[in-house]
Amino acid sequence: MAALSATMAVTAVGLLALRRWAWRVAVVGLAGNATGDLATAIATGEPRTLIGVPVAGLIVWWLTRREVQSRFGGALAAELRAFVDVMHV
Repeated sequence: MAALSATMAVTAVGLLALRRWAWRVAVVGLAGNATGDLATAIATGEPRTLIGVPVAGLIVWWLTRREVQSRFGGALAAELRAFVDVMHV
């Protein structure tokens, strides 16, 4: 559990820094979480576990939108965006 917590904390920092690797970890992690919630609901018959499926699905949908995904192009893309922003002022 500690390793998972540390991974999520590092991923959160990477997302805030708009790092592509963090975007990938987040999308894969959320998809895995939704799959796990669905499998748990099927295996146990407990419908309350399904609440995580639409939540994770909405976050993955948001992260995979072109406008959001393009922000996570890496350091070079961030520098290019900053340059373009300065030039438009």
